[in-house]
Formats: sequence, structure tokens, C-alpha cells
Amino acid sequence: MTKYPTLMEAIPFDDYRISLTYSNNEQRVYDFTLNLDHKFYNSLSDLKLFKSVKVVDGELIWITGQDFCPNTLYEQSVPV
Repeated sequence: MTKYPTLMEAIPFDDYRISLTYSNNEQRVYDFTLNLDHKFYNSLSDLKLFKSVKVVDGELIWITGQDFCPNTLYEQSVPV
């Protein structure tokens, strides 16, 4: 099983990308537009809701209750 670094910080941008900082100081970016058409995440197309994202115990959590798998986030994000 692959061990990923822990997500420490997430900064959302107006273009639905999220800047990610991990416990090993790695910086990555995830393009969340890939998920906005999915029924579970379509409410996050409201930019104010999207930008409410927080990191809780290494996972992205929104005020609307949605979360995002930390392993998928790491695997599908790109280093910067």
C-alpha cells in the first residue's frame, strides 16, 4: 500500500484549482473542474461554496459536507 504525505494546507483559486501543501513540503495543484459535473460536487460550482474548502485531518472538507479522497487528490494533482 502506498503511503502518501499528509495534506496540510489547501488554497482555492477562482478558476477552481486548489493549491496543495503536503507534510513533506511538496506543492501540488489539483484542477477541481473535472469534478463539478458530478452530482455529488455540482453545488461547488458556486465559487463561494467552492472557496469554503478547509483541510481537516489531511482531507479536503467543504461547509456543504462534501469531502474528497486524499489519495485520489494526491494522485491526480500535479507538482509545481
